[in-house]
Amino acid sequence: MKWIVAFIVAVPLSIELLGALFAIFDVRRDTDARAAAVERLALPLLLWGTLWWLLGIEAWRLLIAALAFTLLCHVTWFYAAQWLIRRESLQTIAVDTESERL
Repeated sequence: MKWIVAFIVAVPLSIELLGALFAIFDVRRDTDARAAAVERLALPLLLWGTLWWLLGIEAWRLLIAALAFTLLCHVTWFYAAQWLIRRESLQTIAVDTESERL
């Protein structure tokens, strides 16, 4: 039961950790936003380290599995959304009703 709860806790932590890492990559050219992006990484890393410390060193496979699961879900949803956007049968026709007719 401890491992299931740990996995359930590790998945949202993985989401936050990966989100913070992606934020750092997004602002790598914006010098004003770099510090804020790195600060956003501090709390997920602290919580990740605390979880790892509470579970012990033998839980590394569980934590890596949570990271892999999170990445797999992220990639799957990204490509599913791209596929849905490209399907013409799901697209609507936009009609501009606010333009003035001359």
